[in-house]
Amino acid sequence: MNAARTSIGSAFWMAPEVVNPKVRSSQSDRSYGLEVDIWSLGCTVLEMLTCQRPYPKLDIPQALYRIGRGKLPPVPQSLSSNARDFILKCLQKYPEDRPSAEELLGHPFVSKPPTTGFASPLFNDK
Repeated sequence: MNAARTSIGSAFWMAPEVVNPKVRSSQSDRSYGLEVDIWSLGCTVLEMLTCQRPYPKLDIPQALYRIGRGKLPPVPQSLSSNARDFILKCLQKYPEDRPSAEELLGHPFVSKPPTTGFASPLFNDK
């Protein structure tokens, strides 16, 4: 599969290696691969469970600065432990530290739905 070399996308969901090529520590060229989608998946799950985009209190330049430095968006403690773990596994600063999509399919957040309530307390009273 061809690695991407562009930085087109929604800023708040961009992976650190898209914003800052220096984060691509193990890659010899200036491209990135499927790991950027894993980062974005973590951001999307976070958004779905909190009803807020990643880095909700920041504007685009502030968010890009934090992302480029590998700073994670806030992940609330109030989420279920499986949801937090899934998100935090996706939001690893270095691409080589992120799990593959296949590995994530076996994560308890995906494979074992909660027995009571929801993964986010925002939805438990509805």
